[in-house]
Amino acid sequence: MIKLIKNKNYKKYKFYSVKNYYFGFILSLLLTIIPFILIKYNFLNNFIKKIIIIIMSILQIIIHFKFFLHINNSNQEKFNLITLIFTIIIILILIVGSIWIMLNLNKNMLLM
Repeated sequence: MIKLIKNKNYKKYKFYSVKNYYFGFILSLLLTIIPFILIKYNFLNNFIKKIIIIIMSILQIIIHFKFFLHINNSNQEKFNLITLIFTIIIILILIVGSIWIMLNLNKNMLLM
């Protein structure tokens, strides 16, 4: 038999509701469908389509952080936010450093 354990800190985490998950899911679906419609029905020029797709992807990242990962500015989530920022910085250092090394190697290669 399964025994349910009641969490004493449940009121502290009141943003964990099914309604919030559904709302985040609907928003993420809309932010995914809009770029597909833009590409399928070619009614805008390419530059505007690229800008809209970039905006939709940034909004979708924010939606996922807020509704699914529950990253916000509350005191309970400060450590998760700091960890996320540190991870993003490390990934950016790796990507920019790799591109910088590859471009430098390409520039300094001798043609034979």
